[in-house]
Amino acid sequence: MFETLPNPSLEVVLIAGRALMLLGAFWIFALAFVRWRRADDMNSGSLQAQIERTFAEVRSLHETIAVMNARIEALCERAELDSRMAPAAAGSSQRGYDIAQRLARNGADVGEIVANCGITRHEAELLLRLHGARKQQQEATQPQQVRQSSEPQRTLVPRQNAAIQEEREMLTRQAPPQKGRTRGSLLSVVG
Repeated sequence: MFETLPNPSLEVVLIAGRALMLLGAFWIFALAFVRWRRADDMNSGSLQAQIERTFAEVRSLHETIAVMNARIEALCERAELDSRMAPAAAGSSQRGYDIAQRLARNGADVGEIVANCGITRHEAELLLRLHGARKQQQEATQPQQVRQSSEPQRTLVPRQNAAIQEEREMLTRQAPPQKGRTRGSLLSVVG
C-alpha cells in the first residue's frame, strides 16, 4: 500500500531548492514593493497637502497685495489731490487774512471779520488789535490835525505818542498780563 518514494536525486533537490528560494525572494520583493508604495502614497499625500496649504497662502497673499495696491492707489490719488488743492488753499487763506486786515483797518468788529473771512475769533481779535489800533489812532489824531492845522508838524508827534501811551495804559488796565506770560508775547496779546 504505501509505496516508498524513490530517493530524489541531487539535481531534483537543487531545482526544488532554487524554486523555493525564487518563491521566497519573489514574496519578499512583493512585500517590499507594497510597503514602498504605501510609503510613497503617504509621502505624496503629505506633499499634496503641503502644496495645497502653500497655494492657499499664496492666494491670501495675492488678495492682500491687491487690497494694499488699491489702498496705495487711493492714497496716491488723495496726495495728488491734496497737492493740487494746497496751493489754492494757501492762496485763499492768505487772501482771507488780507481781507480781514482791510476790514480791521476800516473799523469792522470781530464778528464781522470772522463771518466774512473764515478766520477764528482769536485771529480776528489779534488783527483788530494790530490793525484796528492804527485806525483809531488816525481818527484820534485827525481832529487834532484839523483843529491845529496852523500849528507846525512838530507838535503832532508828541500828541501821537501821548495817544499811544494812553491806549497802552488803557489796555494794561483792562487786561493785566497773566502770571507766566511776558508782555509783548503773542499769548499776552491774544489772551
